[in-house]
Amino acid sequence: MNLKNYFLSIFQKKENEYENLNGIRALSILFVVVFHGWVTAKTIIPGEPDPLRLFLGSLSSGVDFFFLLSGFLIYGGLFRENEKKGRIEIKKFFVRRSLRIFPAFYFALAVLYYSKAQQLHKLESLNITNPEILSLMADAKIRLQNVWVDVFYLSDFLPHALYNGGWSLSIEEHFYLILPFLCSVFLFRVDLKTRFIFYFLGFLAAFLVRMKLAFPDASLDAAYHFHARFDSILAGMIVYECFHHFPLTEERIRKYRNLLQLLLSLALIVTIGAHQVDPGGAWALVIRPIILSFGFGVLMYFSFYPGFLNRIFSAAVFRPFARLGYTAYLWHIFAIPVASKKILPWIQTSPNVWVFLGCSVYLVLVTFLISWFFFLLIEQPFLILKDKLTGVQNKIS
Repeated sequence: MNLKNYFLSIFQKKENEYENLNGIRALSILFVVVFHGWVTAKTIIPGEPDPLRLFLGSLSSGVDFFFLLSGFLIYGGLFRENEKKGRIEIKKFFVRRSLRIFPAFYFALAVLYYSKAQQLHKLESLNITNPEILSLMADAKIRLQNVWVDVFYLSDFLPHALYNGGWSLSIEEHFYLILPFLCSVFLFRVDLKTRFIFYFLGFLAAFLVRMKLAFPDASLDAAYHFHARFDSILAGMIVYECFHHFPLTEERIRKYRNLLQLLLSLALIVTIGAHQVDPGGAWALVIRPIILSFGFGVLMYFSFYPGFLNRIFSAAVFRPFARLGYTAYLWHIFAIPVASKKILPWIQTSPNVWVFLGCSVYLVLVTFLISWFFFLLIEQPFLILKDKLTGVQNKIS
């Protein structure tokens, strides 16, 4: 790879990718970045809940879309490998995952630890008496002491993680640890009907866990724990089963046209509806992941076939954001304070939601540039090494 291709790789089309999945990945990270920007900005923007505010406050759904995408891609890759070779090369799977995930994560975590430690050291050198600041300092000290929670991907179970967004990465990491063994000893040894029974039982188990955690106090543990959220990943696996075993052929489209149109319309309605509720309410914590799994899952399935969803999700503009999706998730927590130096004065001058939406474009740009830099510096070299050691993965089908 020459230097030009190295720097511009995020814009280049790859034959082993589905362009519609790039759109889904890009929208997922854009949702998360704007959501976290809104969490900061809404404290200085007065007003009652309205559809736009509810939508912005519900964009944590980007994580649900990420879970769905991971379930589809990881399970689909293992399924095709087993179908082709009659087995899963588990060692190669973990080498690929490790080179894809660990270097970027641990580098970002090290930078976060150093920056937080330096901030705390400076504050401790001052004679601070404000109880709120002292409380924040005490919390930061506890989180620094408990950085091992982040190191071992336990932030979906244990409190006081240093990286606040690490819970979703921990959930995915636990999924990676479990899935190849689950596939080898069970899923790939049973028929499709048995697998769907397993998926149903998995959804039921996660639902009951969320019920237990969310009531009566609407505990956010229902949103952050692996055993309460793994059904969103199962949904991605179900989408792959449908994509692989029940593709939308012309014959199926003619035969089930009305049913398919109804299904797609229902998915659009429930997805929009899921973005018009307070995601922190007890019932929302329990039901919303199921609604989003259904809505996003149906949209993902239809996006593989000709139509407006495929055209939208496959737009080339999404490709660079998709390539930087993981990097942006790691580094947007650094981009927000950098961007806020310009954004906050603008919002304070004109404190309304529309100004925030304009400012969010700047936030996305800052996140993109920071992520691109660290992608080239840290992530891409290990992705190249991964392909050299384990080969370029084929397009799943």
